[in-house]
Amino acid sequence: MSMQLDVATATILSAAVAAVVGGGITAANLWLARRSEERRQIRELAVKAALENWQRYIEVAKQIRGDVPPLDLYLVHAMHLVKALDGRLKTPEKIQAHLRQTFAVTIAAQKEISAYNAALKKETTLGTQSTEQPPATSPLKDQPMG
Repeated sequence: MSMQLDVATATILSAAVAAVVGGGITAANLWLARRSEERRQIRELAVKAALENWQRYIEVAKQIRGDVPPLDLYLVHAMHLVKALDGRLKTPEKIQAHLRQTFAVTIAAQKEISAYNAALKKETTLGTQSTEQPPATSPLKDQPMG
């Protein structure tokens, strides 16, 4: 026994399926756009925080005649730190683990920048720096960011 649909029923079913599929696609696009906007705002917050922190360190360094790590280090630190703002870190243990990881990433970046600066300084001192090298950044003291 074969079941046949009349034209009206087929039209209604087609419209319903199209509406469900179209609605699902629209909802997915809205969710992706909202998530993208939230991430953009978090990145902007990280850059602003890093810049403000770096400027504060510059002011303190002027007063005590100290060195300030390059802005890159503050950006690495802030970008990693703001990942905690997405709401997944709800327990003290998760927050502590994320902070430890953030500090480890910052220290690794600081060591890499120090090594780069030392090599660049050595090349500059020896007069072997080529014109293709990036410009020198300020030397980095081996002390963790606060």
